[in-house]
Amino acid sequence: MNHIVRERRLLNVWIVRASVTACVILILTGLLLFFVHGSQMPAMPAGSLLHILHGIVLGGLSWQASAFLDAGLLILLLTPMVRLLAGVYVSLRMRDWLYALIGLIVVALVVIGLLAGQSGV
Repeated sequence: MNHIVRERRLLNVWIVRASVTACVILILTGLLLFFVHGSQMPAMPAGSLLHILHGIVLGGLSWQASAFLDAGLLILLLTPMVRLLAGVYVSLRMRDWLYALIGLIVVALVVIGLLAGQSGV
């Protein structure tokens, strides 16, 4: 049991470190591109999540500063969701059904909220 608790902590630490590192690299790259190119202020991303992701990929391929800034912020915003999913995974491995069920309910509520926000409800 103690081994799995340690695994949960290490997984959470790894997720936070990886996401913060990726976020910092992407945002610093975006800022560097913004200052080097001397372009206008990046616009706020709008539209559906798929539209934003499509813009990030296309903008990243053409080295647009706003794409890197948006990607960094998106990673930062999705980090708690990834930690929650990792917690559900570890709980299922521990056979802690109650915590896994609560985690899955929270994931479902977040997804429903995201989809409702995308549809304008």
